[in-house]
Amino acid sequence: GDSPGALVELAQEMARRVGAPATVEFYPWQRALALTGVHARTLVVPLTRTPEREAQYRWLVRLRRQDFVFVGRHGGGVDLRDPAALAGRPVAVLRGSPHKRLLESLHFSAVAECASVRECMRMVSKGVVDATYGGEDIHRHAARLDGFHEADFDFGPVFRSGDIWLAGSRDIGEDEGHAWRAAHEAMRADGTLARLLRKYGLAPN
Repeated sequence: GDSPGALVELAQEMARRVGAPATVEFYPWQRALALTGVHARTLVVPLTRTPEREAQYRWLVRLRRQDFVFVGRHGGGVDLRDPAALAGRPVAVLRGSPHKRLLESLHFSAVAECASVRECMRMVSKGVVDATYGGEDIHRHAARLDGFHEADFDFGPVFRSGDIWLAGSRDIGEDEGHAWRAAHEAMRADGTLARLLRKYGLAPN
């Protein structure tokens, strides 16, 4: 479509600049991660860089700092500012993300998983769960899809933050990584980065 997402568009433009035009395909998140492990010359975006994932991917370009928040249905009666109160309520997270392990380590007792952020948001809207947890930017984008409006949801304060990356399969060489990073810096310098982010209401960080 015309609006595949800010980070997808950034990746497409970098691919064009390094002379490796990319075909974009959308998969459930856990499957996308698995495909990157078995298919040659495959990229995945956006991926949070964690110690557990460090050796599994070629980390090509740091894209931005991402804030992680709880999201609930507007007027749903859930205090998103109180993680201790949320710990006993059903909360959805993206399958294959590090969020389930994090929340369970903090004694969240009813963590459900969903195949996509859009599915997580639908679960919140239908009252299947009281909240979902994940990246604020992508959840705000999802809040404007499927007939929803951002005002249909409440967004809690920042709970955690982390860097998100364009990553790839391990067969992609580090020399290619330098080319991708150079393309990203050129986009920053010529204003393309800011323009693409602004299209989605985001600013470089």
